[in-house]
Amino acid sequence: MTPPLELTEPAAVSLPPLPSIAHRMPWEILVHALDRSLGASVSLVDRYMRFVYVNEAFARSFATTPEALLGESLFALYGPDHVTEFKPYVDRAMAGEFVTYERRSKVVMSDGIWFTVALTPWRDEAGAVIGLMSCSMKVHELKLSSDALRAANERLSSHMDNSPLTVFELDDNLRVARCSSRVSVMLGLDPAALVGRPLFSVPTIADGNEALVAAFASLTSGAESSNRVEAKIRHSDGHTVYCDWFNSALTDVRGKVTSVQALVQDVSARVEAAEQLLHIATHDTLTGLANRRMLTERLSHALTRAERTGEAVALLFIDLDGFKRVNDLHGHAAGDEVLKEVADRLRSVARATDFVARLGGDEFVLLLDVDVQPGSPSSLAERVFDALSPPCCFNGGEAVIGASIGVAMHPPLSNLAADLIRRADAAMYEAKSAGKGVVRYAMA
Repeated sequence: MTPPLELTEPAAVSLPPLPSIAHRMPWEILVHALDRSLGASVSLVDRYMRFVYVNEAFARSFATTPEALLGESLFALYGPDHVTEFKPYVDRAMAGEFVTYERRSKVVMSDGIWFTVALTPWRDEAGAVIGLMSCSMKVHELKLSSDALRAANERLSSHMDNSPLTVFELDDNLRVARCSSRVSVMLGLDPAALVGRPLFSVPTIADGNEALVAAFASLTSGAESSNRVEAKIRHSDGHTVYCDWFNSALTDVRGKVTSVQALVQDVSARVEAAEQLLHIATHDTLTGLANRRMLTERLSHALTRAERTGEAVALLFIDLDGFKRVNDLHGHAAGDEVLKEVADRLRSVARATDFVARLGGDEFVLLLDVDVQPGSPSSLAERVFDALSPPCCFNGGEAVIGASIGVAMHPPLSNLAADLIRRADAAMYEAKSAGKGVVRYAMA
């Protein structure tokens, strides 16, 4: 084993004598290196494609010696198929171009080895091309590895594009390295246009998604190796897309994050179905107003807030006068038309902050829980009476509908939702008993 070279001061170095080859002429040293030491096959041909020089590696690939090949024709040495393959490159080199290419050649004890070949024009003193030099190096393992990697990438890309999920591959700065074709479906954007861009420079992804931005920051900082985030993004046509993001970070041996992958599932159909079910569970199907369940929830929140802030909450319980006559004379279809008309009129008199609900039958509720003054319930009740005074039309006729209204307020009454609704209901019956078309307040 050759001992490692030690660096010392020149004066102190004691070197062995030069090898015998070092005493030859420089060109002899070069030829010796080309023949014996260069890990490449080298040949030199004249303009007639006759070998002027070949090194031992070149000759060995044909199971012969360099001397046996001198003067032989390049085209005669290779088969017709091989000549057809490489002749265009030879022609370019003979025209003065430096040419490189890859080829697979049959050599001794092999059915095909990949080489990279460099063809350099051989020029005389005047610069005229008089032949060419060929230098080829074995790159078989590298070529096979490269082909395998390319095939794996093609398979991965195919899987990405055929996946029902949208896939983003990001670098450590969250720039898009590549993304699947489903980006065009989910976002309405060209996948190629996103490559190289920071993910959160895309407004349809970044806008309003602080939780998503924070999740990716947690990955790139190393705080998490994976996480899941629900987020809303915007399609290029403006509609909202609800997504689940499954994100993971890839780290190197030092623990540094080198890339981040995101698998994004469009769950819009699921979210919209859930919202529809929730709407059905919390709204009256005939009028679209909130139902008793939603009123109770909203009232409970309002009372809790009122306890904390000292503000007032008022509940107007409305029962229609004359509605039973519509059902009896004209049928339930006509009654339904009247109820929908009443609901629209109640919406029109309520403030944007007020809450309108239908409890069932001909009973409605108006909840005031923002900026409630002592006179607010009476003022709203008068607007309700005015709104209901014109006849309600239905298919085939019209009906005059009135209302009796009971009001319950906190304070001074209970801060429990069910109790406040019950007290407003009782006050409404007092109003109806007093002659209808009047307002009665529940007293503490």
